[in-house]
Amino acid sequence: MGDDMRSQLGSVTIIVLMLAASAANAQEGAEVRQDADGIPFLLDYPDLDDPDGEVVLENEHVVVQRFIVAPGEWEGIHTHPGNQVYVHVVGGVWSGRAGGESTYDDSLSEDGSVGWMERIPLSQGHESGNTGDTPIDLIWVTLKGKDPIRPDVEVERLVYPEIPMELLVDNDRVIVQRVQVEPGQWEGIHSHPGYQVFIHIKGGTWAGKMGGMLSPTTNTRADGHVGWMDAIDLSEEHESGNVGDTTIDLVWVTLK
Repeated sequence: MGDDMRSQLGSVTIIVLMLAASAANAQEGAEVRQDADGIPFLLDYPDLDDPDGEVVLENEHVVVQRFIVAPGEWEGIHTHPGNQVYVHVVGGVWSGRAGGESTYDDSLSEDGSVGWMERIPLSQGHESGNTGDTPIDLIWVTLKGKDPIRPDVEVERLVYPEIPMELLVDNDRVIVQRVQVEPGQWEGIHSHPGYQVFIHIKGGTWAGKMGGMLSPTTNTRADGHVGWMDAIDLSEEHESGNVGDTTIDLVWVTLK
């Protein structure tokens, strides 16, 4: 586990989880806001107080938005560009409509629940609403390309040798996995395939190691914190650990 930013400890590069340089990666490619057919990548929920939500990460491959849907709020009729992963930082009770008719009622989405969304045109009159009594905190990861970014590569699932991971989605575009890291746990030495978005369902305090050497710094991440991960080779002997006192709950979205 870690971010694409690295700090130096002597002659050894220590990769520490999710440092501040991820903000620079979030802005790379930010000017690309629609696909080749002119379909916007950015979701717009017209009936929310904040229709565009917050863009928390964007580069040439993805745009990531975060929305808070208050109790009783409906999104308003909108499109979906497709090729999207949704992640509930805080879940809640949803109901849905299409063309003004109910499609489902009072469906509970748990904290950390994840799904895949195909394209929905505006003509369907699609919208969802929070019909529970607590706010829903929702993150959308939208892929900008129609096709896999590395079609000739067999992208492997992320493996933490010391901690089991739960597979949530595996299709022709993404692999989505979830892991809980308990206080005092370390992931074990592992590689990263790169082109990855990480999302904290529950944040916490991380430390990093490289070649068995402990980084002199730690990083505390809030619930809902998002970042981008480039590739890390196994030879770098990278791992991170939870040095806080609460469980870290993390979702990885690996692009194919």
